[in-house]
Amino acid sequence: MTETQLPLNICSYTEQVFGLLGKRWTGLLIDLLLQRPARFNELHAALPALSKRILSERLTELQSAGLVERHVDPGPPITATYRLTDRGQGLAPAMDALRVWAGAPVDDEGRPIPPGTSARQTTNMS
Repeated sequence: MTETQLPLNICSYTEQVFGLLGKRWTGLLIDLLLQRPARFNELHAALPALSKRILSERLTELQSAGLVERHVDPGPPITATYRLTDRGQGLAPAMDALRVWAGAPVDDEGRPIPPGTSARQTTNMS
């Protein structure tokens, strides 16, 4: 007797998410902006292998998706700061889950320890 198997179907929401977040550098940019708002040159310095052209493209894509907003600071000199929108901040639990899945160290409550801090520092922050 053979089992009848249901057909496999792609979820359009998953396809949409990975169409954007699956692009190279996008997840790392979101990770950086989850830490704090940053200027273009700060983001480029944090990811020196990322060309300025691709950085600009990814930030524009994230803005179009409503995940990042660009705030122009009056000069002189005129600068632009990028920050996550509320929708972009909503990715924090998913990013934390990915860090834990990848083996990031966690605190006593199972939350990933932020880069550049020790477990002792996170205990004092609670």
